[in-house]
This record gives sequence, structure tokens and C-alpha cells, in this order.
Amino acid sequence: MADKENILNLDLYKKFKSKDAPDTFHHVSFKTMNYDRMVDFYEKLFGCKPMYKSKEITFMTFDEEHHRIAIANTEPVFDNLGLLPRIIMKFKNWINRAVPNLVGLDHISYRLNPIDQWFDFYFRAKKQGLEPYWTINHGWISGIYYRDPDGNLVEIFYEHWRNDQEFTEEVAKKGFPEEPVGTNMDIEVLYQMFKDGVSYEELVKKGNTVPEGKKPISGIEAAMNMRKKFK
Repeated sequence: MADKENILNLDLYKKFKSKDAPDTFHHVSFKTMNYDRMVDFYEKLFGCKPMYKSKEITFMTFDEEHHRIAIANTEPVFDNLGLLPRIIMKFKNWINRAVPNLVGLDHISYRLNPIDQWFDFYFRAKKQGLEPYWTINHGWISGIYYRDPDGNLVEIFYEHWRNDQEFTEEVAKKGFPEEPVGTNMDIEVLYQMFKDGVSYEELVKKGNTVPEGKKPISGIEAAMNMRKKFK
């Protein structure tokens, strides 16, 4: 099968809306056997409040909408399964934790601009005992990824461009097609650079938190070794 050409259509930014587009993206919903831990995680991460909460399901929100996250408790369903289905389900859950998924949803993502609010979010989450699983400079955005109790990844990112004019340069020259995954980073080092008054252009530069003499972890290697900052 012939290779398909890459597509980079920057004209879509702020200029396109499908005739079939919904009003907005509204909520995510999870099924879990770690019900209390999952509810607690999202309450801490986003400061959520429950619109409705029972032993079976929780609908929670972090803004004016009636709910942004729904979490359903499937443990009673598991308890009512027969012996063989329970064994199969336990094995399946173990495989999901032990082996990276090659198919399926990778993460859900939320934008938080500008960079100072992004840092504030990181430190608020840290005070709640939530540490990032992955921090990466994608070249055009930078993301903090949290891993919930079921292993789902949640990204909080800020955009490197500060106006429409900068968008093309950041995406075309620093995001695609140069290297679309990015470079792992150390957010504490980045924050110290921010406090020290380092220029914005340097703050968004790939590999800027790697110690002198070390090499950054980039590309697919970064996605496979999320915890490794440099080599």
C-alpha cells in the first residue's frame, strides 16, 4: 500500500466549522472498579463538585454546566459475574495495566492559557498530592499529563503562540512536520526559568530543561519513556 502524504492545513485554525459540528465538547464518562478513588481524583484535579452522587454513579462539574465528568461504579456488576467471567475480567484488567494499549483512547486534553495559569494549575494539583505522569514540550504546545487511578491520561496544555500571527510559525516550524511528538521536560526546572525572567522564546524551546551535556528524550522514545527526562 502506497504511503499517504502528510497533511498540514493551517488555514483551518479559527476559520472552519463543520456543518455537522455540535455546540461544544461537553463531558467524559468513565466506567470503573475504583469508584471512590476515581471520584476523589477528579474532585482534586479540577476542583469538581458533584451535581449528583450515589453509590452507583457520580455526575460532577467544574463550571456552569450540569456535568463535565461522569463516573459509573461497575464493581457490583463484577461481583455478580460467574467464576470464569471474573477470572477473565481480572486477567484483562491486569493486561491493561501491565501492557501499553496499542488501540483505543490515548488521553483526554484540556487547554489552559497562558503559561502562568498553567503553572498555577500544576502547583494546585501538587498540593492535592497529584503529581504529573508525563510532562512534554510538543513544540507548539506543552502538556502536563496526569494518570488517574484506572490509568487514563488527562492532559493540561498551554499554547506556545500568543496571537494569531505567531500561530503559523509555532505550528509549522516547531510542531509539524519537524517532530510531532515532542521532548520530555522537567516542569520544576521550567518554572524556575520562568521565575528567573527567562525570555518567553526560551521557555517554549524544546530541550530547554535538559542539563548541559545530556541529551533530550524526544519523539516516539518520549512517548514510550514518559518518566525519563534526559539521557
